[in-house]
Amino acid sequence: MVMTIRRETEQEYFATENCCRNAFWNVYTQGCYEHFLVHAMRGHKDFIPDLSFVLEYNKELIGGIFFTHSKLIPNSHALAPLSVITFGPVFIEPKFQGQGFGKKLINFAIEKAKDTGHKAIVILGYPHHYKGFGFYGGKKYNISMPDGKFYQSLLVLPLQEHALENFSGHVQFSAVFDFKPEDVETFDKQFPPKEKLILPSQKEFEKACTMLDE
Repeated sequence: MVMTIRRETEQEYFATENCCRNAFWNVYTQGCYEHFLVHAMRGHKDFIPDLSFVLEYNKELIGGIFFTHSKLIPNSHALAPLSVITFGPVFIEPKFQGQGFGKKLINFAIEKAKDTGHKAIVILGYPHHYKGFGFYGGKKYNISMPDGKFYQSLLVLPLQEHALENFSGHVQFSAVFDFKPEDVETFDKQFPPKEKLILPSQKEFEKACTMLDE
């Protein structure tokens, strides 16, 4: 059994999107939108193709990770914004989840990001999912959401020593995340039909997004 992490080819776009759709369907919302994000990112100015990978196992595409550029906006107008990066969606086909593939994919991408000189990674996610990779809440680095609040779901990983030293401000994610639900609905019609369900994980996610880091 051979595992390979590599750049995605154009011929694999649909397979990648479908894999992403399978991974997120009904997990955080009824249906999902993450496969649309993968599609939208590829043509967006903030997309980082050199840091976006798919994971192939035994010649089957079973996962992926996609990066975009973000900014840290300082509270002081005298200082320039800091360029950072964000990953997400990151996904593994459901039947391969819980087997360590996601961990290998994220570690691989983090090392590549370090090698290419990026300052830090800023993401939104469950703290317990990412603590093992070295992520801490934004409050530790004086980084908030645009509303000025420190949420538990805002996670930061410096990639260089002193990269965020003496910083205070908020994150500004790529505009690619500001999508219209109707665009997702239209895009989703090209995929096999799936039933949209209301599941407990959706309520848990909704609650997690509002929890403050106190």
